[in-house]
Amino acid sequence: MTDPVRASVIDLYHQAEDYFFVSISQFYRRFGNGLSAYCTGVEASSLNLLMMNNQETDGTEQLAAGVAFLQRTGMPFCVVVPEAQVQRLSEPLQQQHLQPADKTTCMVLDLAAYVARETPAEWADIRCTDAHLEDWGLPVDSAFESGESGIEQYLARHRAALQAGRALRHFTLYLEQRPVSALTLSLGPGVARLDDIGTLKAYQGRGCATALIHSVLRFAQAQGAQLCVLEASLDGLSIYRKAGFTPLFDYRTFCQE
Repeated sequence: MTDPVRASVIDLYHQAEDYFFVSISQFYRRFGNGLSAYCTGVEASSLNLLMMNNQETDGTEQLAAGVAFLQRTGMPFCVVVPEAQVQRLSEPLQQQHLQPADKTTCMVLDLAAYVARETPAEWADIRCTDAHLEDWGLPVDSAFESGESGIEQYLARHRAALQAGRALRHFTLYLEQRPVSALTLSLGPGVARLDDIGTLKAYQGRGCATALIHSVLRFAQAQGAQLCVLEASLDGLSIYRKAGFTPLFDYRTFCQE
């Protein structure tokens, strides 16, 4: 991937990222070019974010303003910066009582070159469950351990996004009529994004998430998406690599002490 093409793909990645978080946020705010705060109101630091998406920005003042903004909401939050910016921003973030935590990898798949795998229909029952988000929420809750109040708050944000006409689709894989794996697909101009990928613990390691991902990739391809992106934790990297996703860049999350 040449540098101009890579830069264009990264721009599309950030557009898809912004679309998803704006869709599920109660409110959001921009702090200069490439720095946005998203507040979902869900009591989980990973769902109230200050996200830097411009790797060239030198906005330490905007960063401090964004942190102060989220602090005033009273919600737990985290700050997400490109790994390339960590050395420069680590000290000012730690002065705000934010410590480096998880690293994630932002990935992309070229859907134009993607060859769909056959979903094993004899065991994988995959449905779009926009009208049954309680089913979708079960594996998401199990995977991320958000707690009863957290998942109810998160379900409310997704219902609000659907009511507002945001292009989110919620897919669930059932085994013996039980929802065991789920994800969210957001669709923007030419680019799709996967989020909320989770499987009930008792069913992990059986290929449920892989089958669901490939089914949804075929759906996104049929909708005209040319790229699909996602943000992967260390635990999910191998699954996404096998599906054909390749790394773009890394993020580092900073959390409150």
